[in-house]
Amino acid sequence: MSIQFRHIARAVVVSDGQILIARMKGAHSFLPGGGVEHGEGAVTALKRELREELGVTAVEVVRFLGVVEFGLEHKQYHEINHVFEVRCEELRGGTNPKSQESHLEFYWTQPTAEKLKEHDVLPYLVQEMIPEALREGRPLWVSNMSGEG
Repeated sequence: MSIQFRHIARAVVVSDGQILIARMKGAHSFLPGGGVEHGEGAVTALKRELREELGVTAVEVVRFLGVVEFGLEHKQYHEINHVFEVRCEELRGGTNPKSQESHLEFYWTQPTAEKLKEHDVLPYLVQEMIPEALREGRPLWVSNMSGEG
């Protein structure tokens, strides 16, 4: 069985003390963003994904927050998420933006571990990482993979 691998760029869109969360309708929540295509940089992919998902054109990457490595051995799945703090004047906290993709919806929440857990934001490692990265101001690496064979 081959391992499914994903390289993902994720945005922590900050506005009015809240962050933007994406939800797959009828399923789970996650940070906006998506897959990095072959030959594409993470920031370029992030801006493309935000344009595709939300129709925004002016995205400012404020800083790199860190990497979330997540794997499910029993499902042969491994992903690397590059997480960036982002500002976008087109998106304002408190007003849920309209999705450009019919399978997604977006909403704002407080960037606390409690709120991210309440909304079951995946991968679950971001639930603790995001508040700490925003507070600490330095990039973090979090992983559920031991790295030992």
